[in-house]
Amino acid sequence: MKKKLFVFFTAWGGTLLNAHNLHIQTIQTHFTQKVTNEQGATVTYHGKMFANQRSNKALWEYTAPVHKKIYYTGDGKLVIIEPELEQAIFAKLHKVPNILKLLSEAKEGKKGELHTRFNGIDYTIHTNGNKITSIRYHDEMQNRVMISFTNEKINRFIDKRLFAYQIPSSYDILKQ
Repeated sequence: MKKKLFVFFTAWGGTLLNAHNLHIQTIQTHFTQKVTNEQGATVTYHGKMFANQRSNKALWEYTAPVHKKIYYTGDGKLVIIEPELEQAIFAKLHKVPNILKLLSEAKEGKKGELHTRFNGIDYTIHTNGNKITSIRYHDEMQNRVMISFTNEKINRFIDKRLFAYQIPSSYDILKQ
């Protein structure tokens, strides 16, 4: 399962929500990301996500089964720091949806459900009050992806230093 699976959610967190009355300015949350391929094999990732709408920045910190940090820098770029590989990857977001765009174009379905489409992919966003509880979709490789959010802290202070990445000088630098 490729790195593209991580990219959507970095962009998602970096451009948080004011559509459909969610009124989220900042969010701190734990997440579980389950990716299931066509053969039924599932990989489950865990971590924390932090995002600030005002600065348009986000950090996805994966803690299991691998450690990595993905920073959305607010200008359409990602920095992915992978300690286990001793590398940092700089990438641009060109096919990745902006969650504000997804939400603003989403149509309400059943109570607590929003539906939208981006680049041929259908997204279902589940909400409860002003919280997003999960997002489901099939990616371009036909993997089923589900991200669940727990322990959300909405509209609380997040120190901007959290979004400043540090790359050890010994790491390889890759550009995509």
